[in-house]
Amino acid sequence: MSYRAIGGRRNRSATWQWAVIGFIPGILCALLVVLAAFVEGSLPAYFLPSPEPQIVEKVVHIVLTATEDPNQPTITPFSQVVVVTATPDPASEIQVAPPALPTSGGLVAVQASATPPLAATAIALPTAAAASEIPETLRLIRSLTVSVPGGSFTMGTTPGEVAQAVDECISRDGGTCQASYAEDSAPAHEVRVDAFLIETTEVSFSQYVAFLTALGPDSHKDACPGFFCIQTQNESLDAPIVFDGVNYSINEGLAQHPAYGVNWYGARAYCEAVGRRLPTEAEWERAARADDDRIYPWGNRWDYALAKTNRPLDTPPGSFQVGSFPLGASFYGAYDMAGNVAEWVSDWYSERYYEEQALLGLSVKPSGPINGLQKVLRGGSWNSVPFFSRAVHRQAEDPKNFLRWIGFRCVEDPPSSSAIGSANLNPATLGVDVPRPQAQAATNLNAQPTQPPPPEANRADTSASNSAG
Repeated sequence: MSYRAIGGRRNRSATWQWAVIGFIPGILCALLVVLAAFVEGSLPAYFLPSPEPQIVEKVVHIVLTATEDPNQPTITPFSQVVVVTATPDPASEIQVAPPALPTSGGLVAVQASATPPLAATAIALPTAAAASEIPETLRLIRSLTVSVPGGSFTMGTTPGEVAQAVDECISRDGGTCQASYAEDSAPAHEVRVDAFLIETTEVSFSQYVAFLTALGPDSHKDACPGFFCIQTQNESLDAPIVFDGVNYSINEGLAQHPAYGVNWYGARAYCEAVGRRLPTEAEWERAARADDDRIYPWGNRWDYALAKTNRPLDTPPGSFQVGSFPLGASFYGAYDMAGNVAEWVSDWYSERYYEEQALLGLSVKPSGPINGLQKVLRGGSWNSVPFFSRAVHRQAEDPKNFLRWIGFRCVEDPPSSSAIGSANLNPATLGVDVPRPQAQAATNLNAQPTQPPPPEANRADTSASNSAG
């Protein structure tokens, strides 16, 4: 029997009937699911009304753990080279606690500590604002100064000067100089500086030992915040200064030699302690070159008898007493601005600094880049060929290093426009009677030092090793 719809033949589809029947239970199931989610608390936020925003205060607790300072200074003997990864801020106020030091020349680890006071017998280092209150004991050890007038001058060198210097280095001195050594000393550009006073001689060992003595025991460790100023024989057997735990002393034969092995921080500390400062690079070159753009402090022709370098080859190594070459003095009367020891200046070093200054036109009182890894050195030394003793040449070195061919001298700002400086260049306070250039014969200038320091390795030609380039 076949199925037939009531009322006759089936002529319509019944799909809509089944759809209605399925839709009603589906709606009911959905409502049940929503109701269950609401009761459970997992209903999505966008189904619920937004609550009023509330401000929640939270306190964050930071736990500090002590870590080793990567810039911690390391004391290194003269015979070793310091590898530098970073340069601490020179203005740091952290000082160095006196470590237990070995009697050998090995490395000594230095631990930073809270700033300790100087010893009870020590003299506090003066600040710039208290320069007029320099203790008499420090005032008396200062070198005499000469006045350098302010004004404009040409700083730097030219390709022609470099080519001539390289030729003289090779043909006259038997060196291996290259033009690339002087790339950072170019181009020549105009600079203006104010008047200043410069010390007639490089700071001697007798002066530096007197400075350490005035500041008290262990001042070579803590007078340069964060760094040793200079090494004694307790840190390096090659160092000339003796420290017995109470007193500082220097062998009489080296007392009037320039204080070599002083790092940049030690040089700065001395100058500030005696109420002076390190010269800027521009000031140093102004004092050495005067107004006529001379290549050497005395003129434009090199003379072996006027400066201590490592030429001729039979020249004994080491420095001479300060002021031993009065005929080689600069126009203004400053000795040893060529040779003897290279001199720290205040500026950070940048290979491209002269290029940057030349783009400015007239550079007024330049003081170098704002930071760097090396400090500028000027004047060449007993450990290099005359090429490096030209008044235009630049070198650079890590300010923490102790090297026996590096020393320094200080400058001072004039207190007034009145005549300043001493016309008498006899450095009586140093215990050395150096006559005026006009009264001294050149044949009597090269007095052999009593105890010259041992020679550097490969001292026959240290052109490349001492070059900033």
